[in-house]
Amino acid sequence: MSFHEVRFPTRISYGAIGGPRFSTTVQVLNSGYEQRNINWAEARREYSFDISPSRGAEWTAVLDFFHARRGRAYGFRLKDFGDFVMPVQAIATGDGTATAFQIVKRYGDPEDLAPAYSRPLRKIVAGTVSVALGETPLETGWSVDVTTGILTFESAPADGAVINVACEFDVPVRFDTDLMQAAIPGPDIHHWQNVKLVEIRL
Repeated sequence: MSFHEVRFPTRISYGAIGGPRFSTTVQVLNSGYEQRNINWAEARREYSFDISPSRGAEWTAVLDFFHARRGRAYGFRLKDFGDFVMPVQAIATGDGTATAFQIVKRYGDPEDLAPAYSRPLRKIVAGTVSVALGETPLETGWSVDVTTGILTFESAPADGAVINVACEFDVPVRFDTDLMQAAIPGPDIHHWQNVKLVEIRL
């Protein structure tokens, strides 16, 4: 999969509308009862926004970005201002052997009616990660691959040690169009409406 480790301009993504989409097949039985089947193990996020109006250097930046991604061909990072922070959470428990762990964010049901939803975070924002074993912060002895979300320890955490992580993260997305259908109502004025981005599974 082709992916560029570059973030979409946050000045524009701040106005995005969207969020997670699940896929559920709903079958209505003759009795009127429903049978619902979960098709996707993980949600897929979708976003839309308007670039309107855009002038000068701002429009040039968008134009350059779209050309560099070749439309839908290459993925990139998006800051989802509705969900870009993971507070301190336990991501795993040491077993005395494993040294590498995937960073995941868990979304819990306050009433515990359903198991927590675990979301792998694969695009971490550099410089935002903090790690602790139990209540003990670790300043050294670990590293994070910000392109995969893998946390690696120099020495395996002890059996039963709770690995706590906090960080910021981006969403891997791509354009959902190969056509930049922009309107130019006046000199140095550009409108590109209903621009859509979809999350990429990595």
